[in-house]
Amino acid sequence: MNTKRPIFIFFYIILFAISTPLILGFLNFLHPLFDSFSHFRIHLLCMVLPILLILSLLHERIHRAIYLTLLLLSSIYLYFISQPFQPNSAYSKTKTFKHMQFNLNFRNQKMEKFIDFIKKNPMDIITLQEITQEHKEKLEKLKVDGLALELSKDFPFVSHKKGAYPYQAYCNFRAVGAVAILSKHPFETEAVCLDGAIWAKVMLDKRAINVLSTHLYWPYPHQQPAQVEKLLPILEGIPSPLIISGDFNAVSWSHTVKEMAKASHTNIVNGLRWSIHLNTQLPILPFMMLPIDQLLISKEFEVKSIKVEKGLGSDHLPIVSEIGY
Repeated sequence: MNTKRPIFIFFYIILFAISTPLILGFLNFLHPLFDSFSHFRIHLLCMVLPILLILSLLHERIHRAIYLTLLLLSSIYLYFISQPFQPNSAYSKTKTFKHMQFNLNFRNQKMEKFIDFIKKNPMDIITLQEITQEHKEKLEKLKVDGLALELSKDFPFVSHKKGAYPYQAYCNFRAVGAVAILSKHPFETEAVCLDGAIWAKVMLDKRAINVLSTHLYWPYPHQQPAQVEKLLPILEGIPSPLIISGDFNAVSWSHTVKEMAKASHTNIVNGLRWSIHLNTQLPILPFMMLPIDQLLISKEFEVKSIKVEKGLGSDHLPIVSEIGY
């Protein structure tokens, strides 16, 4: 009896178990389940590489060459999708504004930490998700600057001095909390509530830019496909310039994000950004993360810089970008 046979069978079983969802993830346009698999593409690749190496060492000649080739191709692709943000070498915009994307997490009890951060690091526009009523009450205090007063053109000719973020709009979404847009700049019209999203026109240098903050459901078998199907025709009708940001619960190479970018005529900002710790969802894997907070921009904008900031009491990490226009 060949003593290597049980070893081969063992590693073949592991290879099949890992490679099946990995390969199906590349067919994510066929079914939402496959799109869910694609969210874990990097993790699956990291697991399949040592298996391919072991099998190449166990085999000889032609079979070894096959496994080494697969190992090389997988490594190259892993390197490619793991690259950080690469700014446009031909960047030509003269003006910039700062944007922050952050899922607060409805369990977040460290709002003071978040508020202190955005006061010390002023943003022009902030898109938020999972805002509870308690969160909202604290954020609304940023509309006015305490008891300070300033002259006004209208009766009674005195008004409260505008605070750090005087313009705010909220839309309720599920039990986990609302989606919102906070801005230093006024809204042109009243914000519009969508299914898990809020759309506002922000006046930036006397020009209206469309801003959408979204919170998608978890992927299949949850309600993300149906939610996105409702949003796509709306996105098609929102004119440029447009910024879409939020907790997509989907990676940048997923079918979901690509379809939203296609419908909205926006580009997905490049670079891998690990934005959520899964220690709550997967306590057995406390160090596991996913890059599911995305930023999509229309052709009028260019991202000068984008980075993941330190934690502010949420399982998500805030993403801060400087956008040229």
